Order: sequence, then C-alpha cells, then structure tokens
Amino acid sequence: MNENKIAFWIIFGVLAFVGILWYAFENPALNPRLEEETYTIIRKWDMPVELNEISGIGWISEDKIACVQDEEGIIFVYNLSTSLVDYQINFSKAGDYEGLVIVDSTAYVLESNGEIFEVANFLKTDFTVKSYKTPFTGKNNMESLGVDLKNNRLLMTAKNKDPQGKDYKSIYAFDLATKTISNNPIAKISLKDPVFQIKDTDDDVDKTPSFSPSDMDINPADGNIYVLQSNPPQVLIMDSLSKPKIIHYFHSDIFPQPEGITFSPEGTLYISNEGKNGTANILEVEFKK
Repeated sequence: MNENKIAFWIIFGVLAFVGILWYAFENPALNPRLEEETYTIIRKWDMPVELNEISGIGWISEDKIACVQDEEGIIFVYNLSTSLVDYQINFSKAGDYEGLVIVDSTAYVLESNGEIFEVANFLKTDFTVKSYKTPFTGKNNMESLGVDLKNNRLLMTAKNKDPQGKDYKSIYAFDLATKTISNNPIAKISLKDPVFQIKDTDDDVDKTPSFSPSDMDINPADGNIYVLQSNPPQVLIMDSLSKPKIIHYFHSDIFPQPEGITFSPEGTLYISNEGKNGTANILEVEFKK
C-alpha cells in the first residue's frame, strides 16, 4: 500500500470518527442533555481579556452593547459587528460594579454596595457623573439592575441578604424623575412559590429553595421580567406583575457564570458570562416555545 493510500485511510478514519462523535452529541436519543435544554444559542461573542470579569451589560444600538466589569469604573462599548471594544468611558475609581442599564443617552451603573452612578451623555467626551446612595449596603450584595421604561424607573434586588427576610427576594424601584428610592419594595417574590420547589433526586425530599440574583431586566416585547442567577445558572421569568412563570435552567459548560442580561428593543435576549475557567462571552439566547 503506497503512502497516498495510507494517508487517505488515515484521513477517512479521522473524519468518520469525528462524524460519529458529532452525531452522538447532536442526537437527542444519544445525548439526553439536548432534550433537557429549553434554549438555543444563536450567536456567541468571546470577550477580550479586559472584559474577562464582565458583569452588567446594556443595549445601546443594533451593533453595540455597553459592558462593565466588576473591578474597574469603566464602561466598555463593545461592537457586535467587529467583535471589538470601540472605546472606553472611565466614570469612576476601581470598585465592585455589577449592574448596568442604558436609558437614552445616560448609563446607570450599580455598585454592589447599592450606590448608583448616573453617567449622562456617556458616549460623548463631555459626559458628567452623579452618584446616588440607596438603603442598601455591601451585605445585600446588589448586582441586579433593570430598567422599567414604562414607569420611568430602575429596578433592583439583592443577591444576598434581603431586607424583607430570607423567604423573599424583593424588588425595589429607583425613580428616574426624582432620583429617589423607597424603603418599601414594589414586589416581593416568595421563595415558597411552586416555581422554586425542586425535588432531591436521591431521596425525593423538597430541597430548601434559594435564589441569588446576578442581574435582571424587562423584555420590551412582552413586559416579562427576567431575573438571572449565576450559580447554579438559571433565569426566572415573571409576568409584568412579578408573578413567577417559569425557570429555565442552564448548563454550566455553556453558561459558566452568567452575570449580565439585556434586551434589544425587539426583545432579542443577550446574556454575559464571566470568564470563570475560560474566556468570558456574550451569548444571544432564544428560548424554545
């Protein structure tokens, strides 16, 4: 057998092996995980090293998303078309910045101690920065910031200690007209709601429910509220009155540490993942009907 035939059969064998692996991975009958998935990844963007600690994200325009990372007071403008950071806005000193929303020409950034930074005209060189204190502290670990455009307010919830007690995750509103926040929540999510009940597969006993939000936002297409959790990775979907509807569970190999969520005006969903054991990314996600 000459060298050409040997090379042919080696290449053929490798391709056949790869084909079998692909078929096994993509076939629900052979890969049960595919039947469990309730979502499809439409597109993926790997982040540059400066966004390895990516946290909050906010929609700017058709091809641009604003990003913050949880160590520096910088807003990164990421270009979805070129997969590059177009520019950076240094708005504050180093800190623990977690949430980000965009309202017209203003960016709002949430620090984990509850402080809100308002960066007006953030895309211009003459941007201005104001900060607002809230009733929260680092003990609450504030990571979630969403925008309710219909009611002209920002929405916040604690990741750790909830002011209303361990059985709730409460949503608070920051009024964009008065720049004030009430001590009373606009909604209380009961962790005793059936949507949070999970059976232990080993002993069929209800596990103690918990929920640690890493970000939140409202889908402008239907008004549903999405609340993200990083560990274990999942997203809670509620109706416009904050009544839980469903939880979508993510696989940690695809969503290693989901930290940010945002929507386009048409309702396209984007989720950012911190680079836990690899490269950080932004995913365009679509849930199956």
